[in-house]
Amino acid sequence: MPNAPHLDFAGMIRKEVGLPTFHAAKIPDVATARHAIAEGLLDMVGMTRAHMADPLLVKKIAERREEDIRPCVGATYCLDRIYQAGDALCIHNAATGRELTMPHEIDAATNKKKVAVIGAGPAGMEAARVAAERGHDVIVFEAAPDAGGQVRLTARSERRREMMSIIDWRMEQCLKRNVVFRFNSFAAADDICVENPDVVVVATGGLPHTDVLHEGNDLAVSSWDIIAGDVKPGRRVLVYDDAGDHAALQAAEIAAKTGAHVEIMTPDRSFAPDVMAMNLVPYLRALQDRDVRFTVTYRLKAAKRSGNMITAVIGTDYSNHTETREFDQIVVNHGTIPMDELYFELKPKSKNLGAINQEALIFGRPQPLGANPDGQFALFRIGDAVSARNTHAAIYDALRLLKDI
Repeated sequence: MPNAPHLDFAGMIRKEVGLPTFHAAKIPDVATARHAIAEGLLDMVGMTRAHMADPLLVKKIAERREEDIRPCVGATYCLDRIYQAGDALCIHNAATGRELTMPHEIDAATNKKKVAVIGAGPAGMEAARVAAERGHDVIVFEAAPDAGGQVRLTARSERRREMMSIIDWRMEQCLKRNVVFRFNSFAAADDICVENPDVVVVATGGLPHTDVLHEGNDLAVSSWDIIAGDVKPGRRVLVYDDAGDHAALQAAEIAAKTGAHVEIMTPDRSFAPDVMAMNLVPYLRALQDRDVRFTVTYRLKAAKRSGNMITAVIGTDYSNHTETREFDQIVVNHGTIPMDELYFELKPKSKNLGAINQEALIFGRPQPLGANPDGQFALFRIGDAVSARNTHAAIYDALRLLKDI
């Protein structure tokens, strides 16, 4: 049974005062809600974020399709987006808040097609899911042994492990619709063409961009290296972040937990601007009890080997000031570089020459095709294969293109 001590407390209050008990905080799934009511702990359950993740939740229960309910993963992207941009969006349901242009239920296509998706990160998995719900034959190529992409890195943090459900739910939906997965498959252009697809979706993601210094780029490691466990944290660590997303803080937290001295540096006026309050507070709770310092408005210019240490040359965008400090490890978080080689190999063979009509994309209309009469397939590029973006944006890329394929 779910471990929910807060529900036991609520039940005690109910029994004491004899009033109906309503609870609406962190009950993400129907099983937990059902258990709370069945055990007499609650009379009514509110599942606000769960309904944002899947507004069809009640309908799916009524239709006995609980396994199809898109789960709330507790990312609090919905709340953070309200404060950041004034709209409440779900991190992995790009239709929530966009109901005028994006569908919660995918209509079946008139003509069945074969769709090849390269990459099984959040963008690729959404593309595969939507294409499969359209009724197409879908094949997914993935170089890694498992699906997930950067979400798999995110989920290594105990606090954010539920994020893996973004991938797990899509995998279940894809397997239910007979999507074929080829893992450990680094697909080349010939591998794609031999499948004779009607549509190719390149969702190959990106690689960490660490080539940001005037000198000494080879002395730096990426935030991904630390998060994945491929590189052990040092004892005096500089985390240089000019991407402003979760990866820098996640890497810093991992290093700090080993007892390292950590300095988080950014050239911006504030650190981690893309990590809003609901997620920033837990990071600060984890970091400020440890030997961690935050430095804003300073830019890492270069790194030089000095014995068994690294000398960091530090400047600023506001003056000619420079200074040096010693670390034994420099971690760079500078976003990603698109892995787009396959896309450019396939471009001349495609009907649309790999182009996306931006107006159609923005307004949620079908993409016009036919720029190349000799083309073999329609070609689209989504997610970090285009440029660095967050999970929500990658999933939105896939939905708004594939819903009309």
